[in-house]
Amino acid sequence: MRLRAALALVPLLGACGPGAEGGDAAPAAAPAGAPGARPTRDVLDATLAELGVSRRQGVISARELRANRGLMPGESADLPEEGDAPLDATSAPPLDPAGASGAAAEPLDPEMVEFRDGLVGMALSDPRYLKTALADVVATSEELSPSMAAGLRERARPADELKVLMQFARAAPSAPVAAALAELTLTHDDPTVRAFASWALVPAGETEGSGAVVTTLLRRLKYEKDTQALIWAARALASHGNLSGLAALSAIASGPASDDAAAANQQFYEVVRSTVGREDVAVEDANGVMADWASGSVDRPSPAPDALRASVWRLISDLSGEHFQLRGVDDARFILSRLGPWAAAELGAALEDEDDYVRLHVTQVLERMGQRGGGAAPSLRLALRDQSDAVAGAAAEALAAVAPEACLPALLARLEEAPPHEVRVAIIRAAGRSATVPAPLLLGCFREAGAPTDLRLAAAAGLLGADLGPDLGTGDENEVLNWLAETMTRPFGDPAGAEALVGAWVAKVEGSGGDELRAAWSDFGPKQAIIHTADQARARRSGRAALLQAHLTVSR
Repeated sequence: MRLRAALALVPLLGACGPGAEGGDAAPAAAPAGAPGARPTRDVLDATLAELGVSRRQGVISARELRANRGLMPGESADLPEEGDAPLDATSAPPLDPAGASGAAAEPLDPEMVEFRDGLVGMALSDPRYLKTALADVVATSEELSPSMAAGLRERARPADELKVLMQFARAAPSAPVAAALAELTLTHDDPTVRAFASWALVPAGETEGSGAVVTTLLRRLKYEKDTQALIWAARALASHGNLSGLAALSAIASGPASDDAAAANQQFYEVVRSTVGREDVAVEDANGVMADWASGSVDRPSPAPDALRASVWRLISDLSGEHFQLRGVDDARFILSRLGPWAAAELGAALEDEDDYVRLHVTQVLERMGQRGGGAAPSLRLALRDQSDAVAGAAAEALAAVAPEACLPALLARLEEAPPHEVRVAIIRAAGRSATVPAPLLLGCFREAGAPTDLRLAAAAGLLGADLGPDLGTGDENEVLNWLAETMTRPFGDPAGAEALVGAWVAKVEGSGGDELRAAWSDFGPKQAIIHTADQARARRSGRAALLQAHLTVSR
């Protein structure tokens, strides 16, 4: 109990974003997270049983993958675009035979192993024989698939053989082969091999193993430092219905002119063309595709149900307090928050888990998903009454992220029930992000007699951040800003929180004095890569507070 109490104090990451789907206020129901059921473990066990995998095998596989995921890449190299190309590959580290799918390895047919190696040898003997070998692979793909996957996993396989096998895999995709390629993207220490494996996954398209492939590629996306490998990981993700890599492609393409920038731009627009279903696309189409992915409205196929559920629930199980491990938790949160809208139902079901950690992390994952998590809105409404104040508060902010247009009724209904202070503050903060929040609600909390600083800050965030129109007068806004200026100079309370709110307001000030205010505000900030001491931070906030008050005096 003491350990759990200590772990509860570890800061947990959370992010907010715009949202989509909503509904009416939550009906009266039993609190989420009531003791009794163990949905995470039960669902995981049931899913793995359907796939013929024991829970122990699945856990072992996950641990093996975690042990290898952080390998640093070496030097980058160019990749082929659509055809064959030389590749310098080294051998992959040992991996659990279960692989990313968790399925136990089947005994290999010696004849198919011999046939596979014969085809590899034929392709290597003369480049002219490659097309013939590829045709034989395609013709026998079903029988050859297990030995192909095994060949890709052999750690001592020479580079030229690995290259040929990847081209075979590209020509004849299957679930086992796709899983083996995905493992290479995750575990191999040569970035050119990781990039080539992702390239080989692009035409694999939708297979029964794409659920495991997506989660594995997303893990690679988190750690990848090599630009070429990152480009092809993002491209492969898009081929499997996940557009989380578009932002990375866009960032590389928008950087300094280079071969990498050109390659990223090419692959970015390949994804856009594939998504909109036509060749003639413009910047507006690209922006629309990215917006549609963020909103959950983009029409992309989802992985097969079994693969989806197995991958998602393994990640959810990593959030449990039973085996709390910070890096594993962070990885699971990163991957889950970047899945498509189809994952929202599974995450919503996890809000009934008995483990407080699972429920808390899942709400924060849904907040990061934004609109893509709209399918979990009904579960989040129920979670507003969770027995854990931390979970209930996080559910309020997640609900505002996934359903900003329709979250307010549920938030107000919970507010009327006089929730604990922590939950009330979170509800006010969430309501401030709603597109329909009334200014009097926020002003009432801000002006409440004896209101604690955290409540006033939550109300202030909504008053300054929301588009409240005529409901918020200039005098009201100045009242909030003057209080924030005073709070920035107080040793107690939350001067850093007040400074952050004012900084966000300064960034969007309009009018003739806006540019001057932003420049002066920036001048008070610490220089790049320099962290202020406590005394310097106090001096910075005092200077910024005086600057804000002077601006308000002039602008009256």
